[in-house]
Amino acid sequence: MEPICFQVFHEKVSTRVKVWPEYEKAVAMARRFQERHPNVQVILTVHEFRRLGRGTDLLVTVEDLRKASIALEFLTGPITGLYDPGDRHGQGAILFGVLAALSGAERTYTRERTLEGQESARKRGRTGGRPPSLDADQVEYALALPAKGTPMKEIRQKTFITRGKHRGQHPSLPTLYRTLTEAAQGLQV
Repeated sequence: MEPICFQVFHEKVSTRVKVWPEYEKAVAMARRFQERHPNVQVILTVHEFRRLGRGTDLLVTVEDLRKASIALEFLTGPITGLYDPGDRHGQGAILFGVLAALSGAERTYTRERTLEGQESARKRGRTGGRPPSLDADQVEYALALPAKGTPMKEIRQKTFITRGKHRGQHPSLPTLYRTLTEAAQGLQV
């Protein structure tokens, strides 16, 4: 019998998110079909096994599908092909478990390496994010004005953004407050 695809579901959320609406719809449909046609193999086809989650989340998901007798098929990745829930102790099941554990470890490792890289960059004086709106001269000028009794709205009109697409414009009051607070804290340290 030729395989039939009833519906395609497109999930647009990260695997870190705990609720996947499209996945839930796909599994509910597969369960209903499996209940109505117990002698027909129901296959949930997924792009790659990592799209079902990481580490223990992935193992729990796959175990739930196994209990419902829903097979999994992966189109790409290290275990491309069909994962049959009936083959619980075969080589495919063992490989699947190992790769699921590795995928969880991979996320942790990537996160740790990212944090190490950011720390290393900070030590070299490099920080991420957008460069400050006001240069050092503008900040120094703006810091001196409150001592003379100049209101913040007037300070805003006397300062200009020196970088980026808003160059030449006045900073917003929140930007000015944040910049002056950060600069004042930097001077006190």
